[in-house]
Amino acid sequence: MEKEAMISIENLNKQFKNQLVLNNINVKFSNGHIYGIIGRNGSGKTVLLKCICGFLKPTTGVISVNHKIVGKDIDFPENVGFIIETPGFLLNYSGYKNLRYLASIRKKIDSNEIKESMSLVGLDSADKKHVGKYSMGMRQRLGIAQAIMEKPDILVL
Repeated sequence: MEKEAMISIENLNKQFKNQLVLNNINVKFSNGHIYGIIGRNGSGKTVLLKCICGFLKPTTGVISVNHKIVGKDIDFPENVGFIIETPGFLLNYSGYKNLRYLASIRKKIDSNEIKESMSLVGLDSADKKHVGKYSMGMRQRLGIAQAIMEKPDILVL
């Protein structure tokens, strides 16, 4: 039995002024799988991910996530964790305080889930070091902790 598609993309085109970046993309991503998108620099990988997450509106075509059309039924897909490009954080706050601030927006999790997500990526939630003093690798791990902390159904990295 075929698994139900969580993300469905039909006839997707994205154009910036006179440059066609995505040309007639048709793909389905099913539940329970890991997918990789490969391509040369400038081939549109990041643009595709931003369209899926609702950050960019397609020129034409339809993206549905869990049977809801992005930009029509919902502005942003629900229950999706993501990191696209470099994660942005408040540099004068610790990693834990950054995640606590972000968690306060939707109020879905408490401090235990924040600490658990930090632990899963190898960061210490008790570390008072400001994110501005983090290495690039530590910032990336904090970004992954942020993406997974609310236990999303879909993870876009």
